[in-house]
Amino acid sequence: MLDYSFIELLESLTREEIRSLRKFIISPYFNRSVKVVKLFDIIIKFHPNFESPKLSKEEMHKKISPEIPYNEITMRRLLYDLQELISKFVRQQYIERKEAESAIFTIEELAVRGAERMHAITIRDAEKIMSSVKHIDADACLNRFRLETEKFYFGMINDKINKKSFVDTEAGKLINGITYFISYFMLESIKHNDTLLNYSRSFNIKQNKKFISQFLDLFDFQRLEIFMKTHSLAGTEIVQAYINSLKAYLYFENDEYYSLLKSSVLDNLNKFSTTDKHFLFAKLSGYCILKRGTLAPNDLRYESELFDIYKKMLNDKYFQTEASKYMPVDLYRNIIIQSVKMKKLRWLEEFIEEYGSQIHPKRKTDIINYSYAYLRFEQGNFDEALKWLSMIRVEEFSYHLDIRSLYIMTYYELGDLETAYSAAIAFQKYLKSNSMVSDEKRTGSENLCKYVIKLINYNNTNSKTDLSTLTVRLNKCKYVNSRVWLLSKVNDLDRSVKKAV
Repeated sequence: MLDYSFIELLESLTREEIRSLRKFIISPYFNRSVKVVKLFDIIIKFHPNFESPKLSKEEMHKKISPEIPYNEITMRRLLYDLQELISKFVRQQYIERKEAESAIFTIEELAVRGAERMHAITIRDAEKIMSSVKHIDADACLNRFRLETEKFYFGMINDKINKKSFVDTEAGKLINGITYFISYFMLESIKHNDTLLNYSRSFNIKQNKKFISQFLDLFDFQRLEIFMKTHSLAGTEIVQAYINSLKAYLYFENDEYYSLLKSSVLDNLNKFSTTDKHFLFAKLSGYCILKRGTLAPNDLRYESELFDIYKKMLNDKYFQTEASKYMPVDLYRNIIIQSVKMKKLRWLEEFIEEYGSQIHPKRKTDIINYSYAYLRFEQGNFDEALKWLSMIRVEEFSYHLDIRSLYIMTYYELGDLETAYSAAIAFQKYLKSNSMVSDEKRTGSENLCKYVIKLINYNNTNSKTDLSTLTVRLNKCKYVNSRVWLLSKVNDLDRSVKKAV
């Protein structure tokens, strides 16, 4: 097997892309080595799986240069040259795909060379490209900033200033550029600080939260919002949606800001990029998840709202971005949990069948196994649930706590109380020793273990624990995983006691 980083890239190429890559490699402008072409032809025959023993460096050397003894240095050099060519090809593909960025690069190079007429022609071409874009996102704002400022500075150097109106027009280019850059800054700062906050919450990195708070304190986003409305340019809708997402979380107690966020998203979907739709729907769903955590257990105001958002995300593929067409594993998990809460088990089975295959290939097998284990558990088929759990080979971190919890509950349902007890004790030890588990997740999982142990002790020792008190405690407990299941198990014990009496 050939262990080189470019192999992973070759695996992702389509047949059409492979043909384009070969044309690139045989071009004398990029490559003059016949041996590199031969090397590529040998390797690419094994596409898409490059695991054959015939892909050893020794075997390939025999085919490239059968007349001379094997030379390790020569083979390393050829493989390195091929890797560099593949890297250049990918770069070329990006430039061809990103028309606006490519035009900006050309404009800047023409400006350096003083090619005034070509510069003007390429400026017009770039403006046509940018005006044809159906949506304005952060990248578009940055491109427009670069275009407007390039026009200003090139004109300042090359044009004669003979009228005040000319000065006003030129200054307007720079003002436009600055405004676009402010839009770019607002979109990127809100998006990436939000990503950092979620990442920090997931892995319990508290110092990052302080950084985000300090960053937000540097800016008066309300005044920035007024400024953007005053100096309105194309793309105001996406900036406003991002500002509304910030407000919804900053003023979390006031549901009106969530309504503003939702309307600014749904009313302007045709103006947003794929990545922005993904981000904004993540903000809508994230708000609902946080909000329901502040409500009483029987307050279901945001449960249906969240489920409807998930369904729209799936129907319109808002889980995708320009960078990835795969279903994010955290979103997949949240949809599973929500469908169970809504008792949509038939819908859940269809969801697993349709969207399980859309998880990244390296992660989907274990996640699908977990999905079916959870579904079978909820359907009351506990033997089947245990079978699916046993097929999970790699414990995905985001699902690690879920898998352990499901094992404990499944053992309990099967009446294997000794194994359930051991699993609960082991889980408690794991939670205490793992610093990457957030406080909220740790507390929820610890309370699940605590109450399962109480139930097991009641079964084993005829404990005098007051079951009605246990119900009250469960309802009052702020963070406890699988609350509904625990309450049902308490009720089962309560009924059995009453029946015995």
